[in-house]
Amino acid sequence: MGFPPEGDAEMILFIYGASGAAIEIYDLAERVNVAAHRYSKIYLLDDFEEETQCYGTERIHFSSCEAVAAEEEFEFVIAVGEPSARAFLLSRIEGKGYKLTTLVDPSAIVSPTAKVMPGCIVNAQSIVSANAVLEKNCFLGFHVVVGHDAHLKENVVVCPMATVGGGSTVRKNTFIGLNSSMKEHVNLGRDVVVGMGSMVFRTVEDGCTVLGNPARVTKGNDEHKVFRN
Repeated sequence: MGFPPEGDAEMILFIYGASGAAIEIYDLAERVNVAAHRYSKIYLLDDFEEETQCYGTERIHFSSCEAVAAEEEFEFVIAVGEPSARAFLLSRIEGKGYKLTTLVDPSAIVSPTAKVMPGCIVNAQSIVSANAVLEKNCFLGFHVVVGHDAHLKENVVVCPMATVGGGSTVRKNTFIGLNSSMKEHVNLGRDVVVGMGSMVFRTVEDGCTVLGNPARVTKGNDEHKVFRN
């Protein structure tokens, strides 16, 4: 399932992102490390800020990671909540041939029949049920439930307290908002945004934003963004 195996703390973890999501993932990585003893050092990566201390660790530029790691092995997770940004940062990591890892909180429940692929983050108290699939670079917030046989494609973000119904498919770069729910066997297209607190009872086509109970299309998502300045 892509869980980091136990080791002798000779690995460096780079958390790509240095905002609110990143400090949550830093805490998650520390919890994982208590059990697995995998990481000798955990860094935050940023493309914009000066290299400095941040949240008790060092924040460095993406371009500096090889020099910082020196002779040690290293791996990455992405700590941003915007699916399109996750996709972009994934392309940068893969373009360099760097390795993705998976972080699963010790309190999460992941079925032994589920598949959790590299780059995924499964936060505290979340459940990934039998035969579910999380493709590369998915991000589950706190208390998320992914039902049996559900399939989340690359870069999907599911916010805290949300539920993905059993047998559903969620396509690439889709965002499922806080405390929302999907009925079983309901599919979400690519680049969909499900608004906070929505109840989704019907399939949603690519590039739509839906909101409400029942969820209805309110607008398109031509910019492929959730968060706008």
